[in-house]
Amino acid sequence: MANQSKSIWSRLALILVAILLVFLGFYAYMGGFSSVQVTEVTYGPRTIIYAAHRGPYEEIGSSWEKFQTRWEAAGLKECRSLAIYLDPPDTPPEKLRSILGCTVEHLDAAEQERLAQEFPVFQVPAMESIRSEFPYRNMLSFMLGPIKVYPEFQRVMEEQKFQPAVAFEIYGNPESIKFIEFIMPSREPRSTFAPLEQAFENL
Repeated sequence: MANQSKSIWSRLALILVAILLVFLGFYAYMGGFSSVQVTEVTYGPRTIIYAAHRGPYEEIGSSWEKFQTRWEAAGLKECRSLAIYLDPPDTPPEKLRSILGCTVEHLDAAEQERLAQEFPVFQVPAMESIRSEFPYRNMLSFMLGPIKVYPEFQRVMEEQKFQPAVAFEIYGNPESIKFIEFIMPSREPRSTFAPLEQAFENL
């Protein structure tokens, strides 16, 4: 009986070890053990068309689907996507304001003009910023990336004694994302982004 009990516990231990190894392997594949590198860069200038989302980040997906339907209907074949987050993380979820955008400065003038008739346009200036990136594996990367990157951003911000006006996450073409790029402007004033705040006045 004692030997049988030991055998059961041994099997359970092996199963738990196997589960742990699978979890650690998946976490490593997701980039969970990768170190976060923060560099200082100039980001911009960029021209974006955009849509506004107010509410929890978990609900951004539905707003993105509506935005995608609109930019596809407007004839944009590929969206080099990004998001701009206007509020600090301790903002109540229902009050969070996010901008969903496609960069368009690479398009010819006629196409930019046509899109400007369908969407609001914002000019992102060249900005001194801190930057990092995180590998994209699947939808979980949208959660794990910020968990890994933002604490390191916070450390750099405290060292350099600045608070960013907004936060950027750049994804690129949704069909072929390789990594998520994180940008926080270090010296750009909040007033630069006033036109984006005005987009929420009627929401």
